[in-house]
Amino acid sequence: MNQPRYLDVDALQAQTSLEEAAAKCGIPLEVHGSGQEVRLDCLFGCPGDHAGKREISVNTDNPQKVFCCHAYSCQFRGNLLTLMHGMLTNSKPTGDKLTGGEFSRVRKILAGAVDVPSAPSPTATPPATAPAVTPLRNIPLADSDNPKARDLVHLHERLIVDIAEMPPPAASYVRQHRCLTSSESLRKWSVGVLPTGGDDKRGWSLRGHIVYPVRSEEGQLLGWIARDPNFEEKERTFLALPPDQRQREKPPHKHKVPSGFHRGLELFGQHAARLNEPGYRDILAHCGPIIVEGFNDVLALDQLGIPAVAIMSNKITVEQIAKIERWSRQLAQGRVSLLFDADGPGDEGAKETLWLLAERNLDVRVGWTRSLNTGTVADRQPENLTRDDWEQGIRPRLWRE
Repeated sequence: MNQPRYLDVDALQAQTSLEEAAAKCGIPLEVHGSGQEVRLDCLFGCPGDHAGKREISVNTDNPQKVFCCHAYSCQFRGNLLTLMHGMLTNSKPTGDKLTGGEFSRVRKILAGAVDVPSAPSPTATPPATAPAVTPLRNIPLADSDNPKARDLVHLHERLIVDIAEMPPPAASYVRQHRCLTSSESLRKWSVGVLPTGGDDKRGWSLRGHIVYPVRSEEGQLLGWIARDPNFEEKERTFLALPPDQRQREKPPHKHKVPSGFHRGLELFGQHAARLNEPGYRDILAHCGPIIVEGFNDVLALDQLGIPAVAIMSNKITVEQIAKIERWSRQLAQGRVSLLFDADGPGDEGAKETLWLLAERNLDVRVGWTRSLNTGTVADRQPENLTRDDWEQGIRPRLWRE
């Protein structure tokens, strides 16, 4: 009766800590770390893509406690209300967005208007203090304790770069992506197709896939990410299944990411040796780091003499934002340029990335969007850019004097 008709959800989220939210939901919560960003185990039934936990990062400085799951196969995002839905159900909201009855329920719990299972009594014996958590990092393969991982340091020696020698599915995929048809470029980047036969078992699960090396800023090999050339066919087959059968099957994955590798900490093409490429420092100075989505985008732009790095997704992470900010201030007077795919997911990813970078007072420009130039670039990707596209359309939008 005394509950006000209007609940200021934003104010409630700002006033509620993660621990208080968990108590309202009747569950214990292990929060790892402190300061602006903390880590949680995924609350949404996430399968993850690595052996470690703490996939979710939460920005506690943000009044709404915005979060992101960094598991490559999840990438779910939201605010404190969405986190509370995960605490209550261990699943994502219907349609991946908190609306209707689901929203109303969580809002009432946040406001204390409904009863939920009680949290542990404050008089109970407190748990032991959790040990300090080592920040997530990717260990170079050469330094791994696993001899099988160390064996992958020289995997590039086995890669096929000649289309005529590739298995048919991989050859078909390569022919559709101009940037992969240059054997010289593939050798430069240590990209290629892993053979399907032979007695060499290194990277055996990646056979027949197009593999890309992710290197540290110092140039050390951190891991191989593989692209399944049969993904589109597998996806069509999966989507053609009856809904009830589809729920019982695992959806196909476009990429294979190594167990234990934290993709969200890195950027493809981040190795500092690239700064020695002719003209790269000049473009960086005027455009700032050029951020794209995928591996092929980086390779294609590199062939045009344009430096770019990829977030390996269309959703950027807090760690990637911090790395880009550091480069931007060191090399480009705070400038950054975005060149995501000119499609729906690309536009959404670019909007969020622009917002997060602008929050850090960086000078951010966007090379294109789906509706730019009356829609003439709609659904295009950076990997398909020509020299004329860059000089006449993209470069003038990104260049600062």
